[in-house]
Amino acid sequence: MNKRDAYLWLNSIEGITNKNIQTIKENINNIEDLIHLSNKEIYDLKNINLKIKQNIVKYKSLTFLDEIKNNLKKENVEYICIEEKGYPENLKYIHNAPSILFYKGDISLVNKNFNLAMVGSRKATTYGINCAKSIGKSLSNLGINIISGLAIGIDSYAHMSCIGGNGKTIAVLGSPVNNILPKKNIYLANKILEDGGLILSDYNINSKIFPSNYANRNRIISGISDGVIVVEAAKKSGALITVDFALEQGKNVFAIPGNINSFMSEGCNKIIKEGAILINNIEDILNEYEILNIKQEENFKNYENTGLNKESIQIIDTIKKQGVLHIDEICDNTRMEIKSVNAILSELVLKDVLIEMNNKTYSLNV
Repeated sequence: MNKRDAYLWLNSIEGITNKNIQTIKENINNIEDLIHLSNKEIYDLKNINLKIKQNIVKYKSLTFLDEIKNNLKKENVEYICIEEKGYPENLKYIHNAPSILFYKGDISLVNKNFNLAMVGSRKATTYGINCAKSIGKSLSNLGINIISGLAIGIDSYAHMSCIGGNGKTIAVLGSPVNNILPKKNIYLANKILEDGGLILSDYNINSKIFPSNYANRNRIISGISDGVIVVEAAKKSGALITVDFALEQGKNVFAIPGNINSFMSEGCNKIIKEGAILINNIEDILNEYEILNIKQEENFKNYENTGLNKESIQIIDTIKKQGVLHIDEICDNTRMEIKSVNAILSELVLKDVLIEMNNKTYSLNV
């Protein structure tokens, strides 16, 4: 049994929590060795209650593991453990990091580009919906991934705003990935996957769903993000739980101000007073991540010393100013023929100056 299967096996045992798995890791050197321990050695594990030990002994079988893996395969669900390459890098270091994640779609998204979470009220107003759609689309066009919780309201519009953009959208569920809730968002979940996005959860397929799941999943939403945007929230909105996790994890928190007479804006206005960054447009967000601009400037200063011709420098400068551009937009901005642009872009990609994204879209390799 390898590490990822050991985590899968443990996660599937009745009564086992993420905290139990962490405690077991403290008892033994390698998590995959647990299944090979004698029953006595399992009962001698420290700080694990008797019922959990009994269940480990009960399910100490490779047949049980094979059954779990077969069920996942039938549902087209993948899994990745915390000790495995490709696990979300930002997530490893948060409190109570999930030992295993279950997902559909492109898991590599979490370690690519820039990730921003967008959360808000389920009872969104027209104002909140328009803000979510506008900001989400603008960020996605810059190649930034948007993360949310696939709930109705702001979450749904945050996801929808990215579909077809240069960035992708990631949905973090409070239910198993084979049980999309609310049911009305099954269509949206499918669109996310069709667009190359990701749906993930730390709950195994067919797990029981408890109300606490939705608060717990918020630690993952903020954990895999580089910052959290609160679009619209009442004073006791669940979105503010994500804010608490973000602050605990040292992430930037942004909030869109609302009408002082609107009940649905009380939460945003409150966290702005408490120190959240007020935003009116995406520039207010991007300005907080100056390190990205610094890297671009440093790289660009070195491009003239690489032997690139004037046309190549012009294309680099155009992409630098815009962030992410499709080949047609590059032609429009530079007034160069598409045949010439295509040849130059291919050369710049080979030299690792540019990154080719989806559908002939390019960004600087910073």
